[in-house]
Amino acid sequence: MSIHSKVVQTISRKTIKRHGLNKEQTLKHLRTVFNNTPAVSLIPRGVKIRKIDRTEFKGERVSVKNPRTTVLYFHGGAFVGGVTKTYHNLAARLAKQLKAEVFLATYPLAPEAPFPAATERCLEAYRYLLSLDKDPKNIVIAGDSAGGSLALTCLLQIKDHRLTQPRCAVLLSPATNALPEKEKLLEQCPTDAMLSASLVQRIIDLYLPNMEDRSHPYASPLLGDYQGLPPIMFTASKDEILYHDALQAKDKAEAAGVEVEWLARSGVCHVWPIMVPFLPEANKDFKRIIRFIKQYEPTARSLTDHQVLKQDVWSGALS
Repeated sequence: MSIHSKVVQTISRKTIKRHGLNKEQTLKHLRTVFNNTPAVSLIPRGVKIRKIDRTEFKGERVSVKNPRTTVLYFHGGAFVGGVTKTYHNLAARLAKQLKAEVFLATYPLAPEAPFPAATERCLEAYRYLLSLDKDPKNIVIAGDSAGGSLALTCLLQIKDHRLTQPRCAVLLSPATNALPEKEKLLEQCPTDAMLSASLVQRIIDLYLPNMEDRSHPYASPLLGDYQGLPPIMFTASKDEILYHDALQAKDKAEAAGVEVEWLARSGVCHVWPIMVPFLPEANKDFKRIIRFIKQYEPTARSLTDHQVLKQDVWSGALS
């Protein structure tokens, strides 16, 4: 464990991890942490950031000139908070390393907009990219924590709506189960620097106030059908409370025949890869994420095929 990681974990325990909060206290606490944390942007030369405010898509586009790859990224924030500006460093480095445009999507937040509002907006974001004539073979879907859950749910929705799947997906410490086993939460709780079992349960209560929704595959993507999904990279800290969420989803994807890459590390906190360029472990593992995405780059012929076969993106029908 690097000294940088030790500092991050110490700060996280003091500022994020809380036990015994009620729903109102949890909401206020999480939004203070996720929405008001100062963000130091170290944007590489040649990367531009532009705000997008359309009915179909709201968020930001972080891009290099003449991008070849499109990344659709869903931010974390426990389904109740989070702002795209805190992802500028990550998005800019994705754009630079992949010669890409990164669409940082915003989505409706609970409890004002509980499930399924966020999942519906995420599918709309993917449809928006298709409406711009983006080739699905050049699209990567990614997200962290709650955003990792939404990214996985987006893949399930794409399948259900018979749209073409993206090139691949990267899920960083995804929350995949809204019906977690209490024993597993308590098992990991002492080593998790950010989340406690009670905090996770309050988040679920805020996002999914109706109990019957919690077993829906779009709320608990661990319960979805993974057959036909694109290659997926899962990351999880062995010390975090969502480790089993990611591990079970990884195992299920492999059982369904999905190409999977698994990255688990001890001594780091929840969603550590987003902390580039400040965390040595994040810098190292970011390179592995880039390698994973690049190995699925389409061939010249497959790009040509996209001009022949297109979709009605709002209905899912082939044209």
